[in-house]
Amino acid sequence: MEGIIYRNLYDEDGAIISLDGKTLLKVPDVSRYRVPEGVEEIDNKAFKDRPNLKEIDIPYTVEWYTDYPMSNDAMRYAPKGLKVNYWNWPYPENCVRSDELEEEIANGFVDEFGAVYSKDGKCLLKCADVKNYKIREGTETVEKLAFVGCDKLECLYIPYTCPEESFDAILGGSDTVGAICFWDKPYVPEELDPNESWSDDEVIIDDKDVVYTIDRKRLLYARKGFTDNEYFVPEGTLTICDQAFLFHEGYLILSVPASIKVIGDDIFGKDGGKIIIRDE
Repeated sequence: MEGIIYRNLYDEDGAIISLDGKTLLKVPDVSRYRVPEGVEEIDNKAFKDRPNLKEIDIPYTVEWYTDYPMSNDAMRYAPKGLKVNYWNWPYPENCVRSDELEEEIANGFVDEFGAVYSKDGKCLLKCADVKNYKIREGTETVEKLAFVGCDKLECLYIPYTCPEESFDAILGGSDTVGAICFWDKPYVPEELDPNESWSDDEVIIDDKDVVYTIDRKRLLYARKGFTDNEYFVPEGTLTICDQAFLFHEGYLILSVPASIKVIGDDIFGKDGGKIIIRDE
C-alpha cells in the first residue's frame, strides 16, 4: 500500500507546521516555544516526546479552553508540569499601533462610552472597554487593532453599514468577546446596557437546566443537569453563545427560532449535533 506524503513547513525553531500554516503538528524539543500567530489547531500529539519542553505560548488564533486546560486534546501527551501561557490578544510586538493611527485616535470623535471614531464617523478606530457595545450605524470600517485591550467586552453589535465580508478586526481569543452580532438591517430599538454582566444574579435557568440572560435574548450555556437529546430554544432568543452545550453528552438536536441572529462557535459537545431553524 502506498503511503501518504504530507508536505509540511519547518519554522526557525524546528517546529513542524502544516503547509497552510494552520496546524501545529510538532513542537521542537526546546525549553520554551512560542506558537506562531495564525496557527488555529494544535495536533493532539504535538507535545509528545518533548521532555525538555517546560513552557509554551499559545496565540489568540488557537481556540483554547483556559478554564479546563486538560480538556484540550494537545495536553493529553504534554510533559508533566508544562506551563501554558494563553494570549487573548496578539503578542505584544504585534499590538503596536502606528504613529499615524495614534494621532488619528487623539484627534478623533469620542462617543459617550469612550470609543473613538474617525472625524467623519465612518471608521471605528478604538473600541470602548465595556461589557456590551453597539458600533454606531454609519460606520463602514473598523481598524484591525480597534479591540485590542478590550478585556471586558462580552457582546458586540456590528451595524449593517459595516459588511461582514470586509470586517477583519482582531477580536481576541477564547476568553474575549462571547457574542458577535452582524446586523443586515437597521438596529431595532433596544437599550444595550454597556455595563450589563451575565452573573448568576442576572440570569434565568429553565426547567431543562439551560441558562439565559434575564431577558431571554441570549442563551448562555447548559448546566451539567442538561441531558436531553433534543432542545427547543424559545421564540425571541437572539444569540446562542460559544460552547453553550460543550459538556453535553450525546448527539443533540437544537430547534431554534427564526429570530436567532448569532450562533456561536463550537456549541455542541464531543458527539456533535444538528440545528433546525423553525419557520416564523
